[in-house]
Amino acid sequence: MDLSLDLMAEFVFWESDRRGNKRSHALSPLVELELLQILFEYLNSISNEATRNTLFLNLFSPITANIRLGILSKLVSLAVGIPSANILMCASTWMQQLGNTSASSCKLAEALVFDYIHLSSNPEERLKDLSKIAPQFVANFLTAVAENYFISKKEPKYPPDALLRCITNWVSEDSNLCIAAQQRQGILPPGAIAMEATTPIAGLLRWCVLAPLNHQDQEIYSMLYLALLNSISAIPRSNPPRAINVQHLFGIVSALIIYHKEIRSRDESKMNVFLNDPAMQVALDRFSQAVQIALSVNAIYGHIDELFNSLQSLPFNKLLSIVLNKYKESKAPIIIV
Repeated sequence: MDLSLDLMAEFVFWESDRRGNKRSHALSPLVELELLQILFEYLNSISNEATRNTLFLNLFSPITANIRLGILSKLVSLAVGIPSANILMCASTWMQQLGNTSASSCKLAEALVFDYIHLSSNPEERLKDLSKIAPQFVANFLTAVAENYFISKKEPKYPPDALLRCITNWVSEDSNLCIAAQQRQGILPPGAIAMEATTPIAGLLRWCVLAPLNHQDQEIYSMLYLALLNSISAIPRSNPPRAINVQHLFGIVSALIIYHKEIRSRDESKMNVFLNDPAMQVALDRFSQAVQIALSVNAIYGHIDELFNSLQSLPFNKLLSIVLNKYKESKAPIIIV
């Protein structure tokens, strides 16, 4: 394996010389273009999925992912544009094995957004069939891209409207898209351990819940939220549940609590006004409804009791109160007389 990695570094990516020393000059743009063409055609020609994924994972291993991310991003971007279901499946498997919320996966998602959202004149038209061609890849892409927005309060970054429309169209058309990467994982070589995919549900829900608190009141968020609720309700029951990690929901709760504390610190004398803040109430309504539906289909796993304990720190909301009470009733011991 070490020999093959050394050969790739020397002869494929031109990163080192025969003595293993780093080369002073990177590939020229023309040579890089030729390399992309060769990689694209060769990977696309391999009919055996396990062989194809093995080669892809060796070309862009976790050790070399960062230094080869530029070529990887261009290769995947090419596969989106042509398109190539084979290479997109490789990219989907790569994202899962590295973690589809990892820094490398998020950077890949960011590069694709730049190529097809910021640079494209009609992104919705160009990307409308991608979820049908490569649903597993799109599911992992959604998980990664969700991590790039609505993260920092100090430097807020919001998804472009064109990206929001593309995602809403995808999720609205296929209620199983969000769990596609869990339903059908890429085939790996014998002995390899397949990593579980993280669904994009919690990440996209964070967008919808925090949008009103950040003055992002476009109707598209309501449409995406409705599509997410349909997706959650369509999740097949499984035991144990595996669709939504409670830790990812904690991130949403933390953001709501921070917003609430900021409101309280402004002026205690106007607390009644702040408690009835329409934006906060919309956010709480959305989160409460999504959690209740997810619980009803047994889709949340982890320390759910801790989640509900944290929800008690939030301001009063009628729907949230109903969800809390219903959960307490479900946990109450049954006394048989």
